[in-house]
Amino acid sequence: MSRALRLMFAGLASITFGACATPYQPWSKWNDGGFTDREVLPGVYLVRFIGNGVSAPERTADLAMLRAAEICLGQGKPFMRAGGLATERVQSGFFDGVTTTSVIPSGDPNVPATVSVNSTSPTPRYSRQSELAVSCAVTPAAGTQDANQVAQSIRARYSLS
Repeated sequence: MSRALRLMFAGLASITFGACATPYQPWSKWNDGGFTDREVLPGVYLVRFIGNGVSAPERTADLAMLRAAEICLGQGKPFMRAGGLATERVQSGFFDGVTTTSVIPSGDPNVPATVSVNSTSPTPRYSRQSELAVSCAVTPAAGTQDANQVAQSIRARYSLS
């Protein structure tokens, strides 16, 4: 097998086997998913984690919950009340279509070559997305969770530092 062919197979294998769930990181248009949060009411945050095509629904839900716990801990409030957790499959973009062109010579210099063009349409791309609302508290109350325990549990489950 030629060196170029081996390199091509190695590249394809790294793309195929390198597909993994979205890492825990802030969302940006440059990465394939991540978390966002914003304060929607005083003391109430909307937290969202957007996975990629291979992120399991449980993972996106857990990582949204981790971000919610981090918000509370960052405010010095060790308890959190999370609600409205929803995970759904959303269209997150498109895979490009493909255009191929084939030229078949006729073998006769007086007869033009046959040219064929084939195109495919873009294919929709879907991702998992989890969303929840969270408020933070200094003291425990009915319906609150220990934010530190939530964060430690999720970090351990996914081997996050």
